Amino acid sequence: MRKIEKLRKEYQSYDKWYYHLTLDSLGERNLLNNRSQCVNAMNTLAIGQYLYNIGVVQFDWMRNHGHFILYATGFQCCQLFDFIRFRANAWLTKDGFPPLPKEWFMKLGRLGSLRELVNAVTYSARNSYDARSDILPGGYLWSSNYLIFCEINELFEYKTISGMGPSRVRQLLGSRVKLPSDYRICKLGYVLPESYLMMVSEEKGLTKAQSLYKDSKDYTYKLFRDYNTYAKVAADAGEKWIPSGSDVDSLIYGLLNYGYSVNSVNDLSMDKKCDLATRLAYYYGLSPQEVALRLNMSRSTVSQLLYSYAKKH
Repeated sequence: MRKIEKLRKEYQSYDKWYYHLTLDSLGERNLLNNRSQCVNAMNTLAIGQYLYNIGVVQFDWMRNHGHFILYATGFQCCQLFDFIRFRANAWLTKDGFPPLPKEWFMKLGRLGSLRELVNAVTYSARNSYDARSDILPGGYLWSSNYLIFCEINELFEYKTISGMGPSRVRQLLGSRVKLPSDYRICKLGYVLPESYLMMVSEEKGLTKAQSLYKDSKDYTYKLFRDYNTYAKVAADAGEKWIPSGSDVDSLIYGLLNYGYSVNSVNDLSMDKKCDLATRLAYYYGLSPQEVALRLNMSRSTVSQLLYSYAKKH
């Protein structure tokens, strides 16, 4: 707990700027166990950002953690976390799940440059794809991804808070906080993110998040092919991004072409193949078995190589 209090004190001193708030992962345990809890989480952010006057650029609620790109002070971010913790404990215990561990906290990273802000937004959206690769990030219900280079929200059915009775709003939100009358509540029962997300142009419906990219092609490339960024942002957020499936093929192909100026693994010298093996294992988190398979090396050779590398570093 001392570590958490020390971190909290540090975070509270941060000035107003853009930050990447990452809720600690609960590992195999879920923060969100059913649709009702997911709806509650969406409303928790909507209420919290209003209560503490926080700008929300982008966010993704995941099964066991969450990513939020915010414009706020560190003190406001801590207030939001405490509010999330309070509401999460309520929805967990209500449904018969144990409360959150006392040591559960967050990581708060300052996004010191435009590039870091872009990378954080991309990584947040990428999280939903890694969790649900059967749908595109814009199709993930528990995030604001659908507002980036997409106009699907024009089809949504909703009612404004002013068009609903106070008791019904309190029932849906689980709160007596009076949100702005023009906030939109969708038929699933949560406040739609376009009600409060940071905008560059209200008239054009241009969100701050979308404005960070040149166009939809730029966004798509960063979302699906910018592997170095995923690995770096994950490390900064205290996580580890490990590619899988076709991402591994694309990653290796890119490294071969741009890192080693060859077209295939067979064109590498043994020294460069060993260099690539350690890079895939230590920087990108591939297992020795997968490294051996992808680079046409024996598993024992790769294991010995990684053991030697670990001893030196």
